[in-house]
Amino acid sequence: MVKIVTDSTADIPRELAQQHDIRVVPAIVNFGLESFREGVDISTSEFFSRLVASPTLPTTSQPSIGEFMEAYAEAGRGGEPVLGIHLGSTFSGLFSAAQVASQSMPERNVTVYDSGMLSMGLGLMVIEAAKAARKGARLEQLLHLLDSMKPRTRVIAVLDTLEYLRRGGRLSRISATLGRILSVRPVIQVFDNRLEQLARTRHRENSLRRLLEIAQSHAPFDHLVVLHAAAAEVADWLATHLSRLNSGVKPAIIEAGSVIGTHAGPGAVGFACVVKR
Repeated sequence: MVKIVTDSTADIPRELAQQHDIRVVPAIVNFGLESFREGVDISTSEFFSRLVASPTLPTTSQPSIGEFMEAYAEAGRGGEPVLGIHLGSTFSGLFSAAQVASQSMPERNVTVYDSGMLSMGLGLMVIEAAKAARKGARLEQLLHLLDSMKPRTRVIAVLDTLEYLRRGGRLSRISATLGRILSVRPVIQVFDNRLEQLARTRHRENSLRRLLEIAQSHAPFDHLVVLHAAAAEVADWLATHLSRLNSGVKPAIIEAGSVIGTHAGPGAVGFACVVKR
């Protein structure tokens, strides 16, 4: 059976990863001189508490090549082929590290796949591959499945503040200050290794209404989950309203982890989906 490995930027809850036999390589979040493995040394609630209180933005880094090699070796310890499905290659050096790790293990059958996604966009692809693998799908079939999902998978979210983009060096202080004064909240989309701005909204209510309109334009879905960063109540509201686009079923709600939270900031909310063919 093909063994599935991913990284913690997929935001797959621990119980789901265990249920589907998915091995997760933790990314690193740094508060000053302190380093934590995402989901191992620091919980999501602890991370957001520190994020809000910290005068400086934490930094994130990919796992080492050695950590990827160790995970691949452990997953395929019985000689099984290993498929690593990872964060999109344009978003960090994580995918390159995974590639180098796989190429450094010629004695192992390790394949790495560029999801082009992050958070539960990546997570949905990983979970479906893991389900298929446990049903006996071969490596070639799993790669075909991922190729079929990739162009239909999106993460769409609204940021509650531009401040964390500014603190991360992705936005000027003037733009962030102006955005705060005008209550500007960008609606962003992650799709096929690209991060795009879909809209700039004013006030929380307008941004949530725009999210629902965008979701409706993509419906119907094969898979749909709601994401949030320390915004559980708003996420529940969004999930309730999205249920009418999801055959009446309220989507699962998943909190983003430390890496995504560092860049999106607390209050971000949105959804990950795989649209129907």
